[in-house]
Amino acid sequence: MNNKEFYFKGTFIVVAVVVVLFFAKTWIVDPLVKGNTQVAMAEAVMSASAPAPERDAKPRNYSKEKVKINWRDAAKYVDAYVEIEGEIVSSYNNGKVCYLNLDKDYKNWLTLVIFATKFSRFPEKPEKFYLGKKVKVEGRIKDYKGRVEIILGGKESITVLE
Repeated sequence: MNNKEFYFKGTFIVVAVVVVLFFAKTWIVDPLVKGNTQVAMAEAVMSASAPAPERDAKPRNYSKEKVKINWRDAAKYVDAYVEIEGEIVSSYNNGKVCYLNLDKDYKNWLTLVIFATKFSRFPEKPEKFYLGKKVKVEGRIKDYKGRVEIILGGKESITVLE
């Protein structure tokens, strides 16, 4: 291998490494430093696989700063960490997921969700325990297939009010 070929290959390798480091910093390190660990990995995958127009342009609020809101306004606070109060007017447990609804029209209003993996952290039969009770809930509002919900991780996120 002559000097010219050596320098060309060496330069190519250095440029490739710089490009890889740049994208790793932009997609992974910077979001991690900002505290958005789960978001960082998801955005890195989305950035690499989805064209820009398909990505959600709406800025997201992933801070842990709690905002007290009326549960009827939940759709305006997707991704926000909130505190709400309301009465559980209907519930359903299919064995895999327990739904606690703040309105009979659960498809259009906020629903509290407990997954079976977390059932042990709640009173037995949470669908019956919380039904008809006024509760205070703290958690992050999520949009799941057009429905707003708060996923409850334990009984510390839901308090029965007197």
